[in-house]
Amino acid sequence: MTNETISKTNSDPTESNTGHAQERPTVLFFSSAFCDPCATARNTLDQVSKLVPSVNYAELDVARHSDEAERAGIVSTPTIVIVAANGDEVFRAHGAPTVNQMLVALAKAV
Repeated sequence: MTNETISKTNSDPTESNTGHAQERPTVLFFSSAFCDPCATARNTLDQVSKLVPSVNYAELDVARHSDEAERAGIVSTPTIVIVAANGDEVFRAHGAPTVNQMLVALAKAV
């Protein structure tokens, strides 16, 4: 994952542009511009994305993606949500999880 924001244009960030659910897990990172812990979470996700590249990663700024954040029930940043390929949420972390926590959660998503 890079420091770029990957925005989703669909109403459901776990769906592709064709409207079909993704065939692999998705990590949704809800962040905000003035969030110091978001930098720590971003660093963790960068490390995890190098270890597990076969997962979709998306960073959604809550100010720019308020509808998605509201639908996902985001009340603070950073919040990381892992959605399995079948659409089930398998992990949610408020704050910055560790690399190990993320790897365990991703193992549950596959």
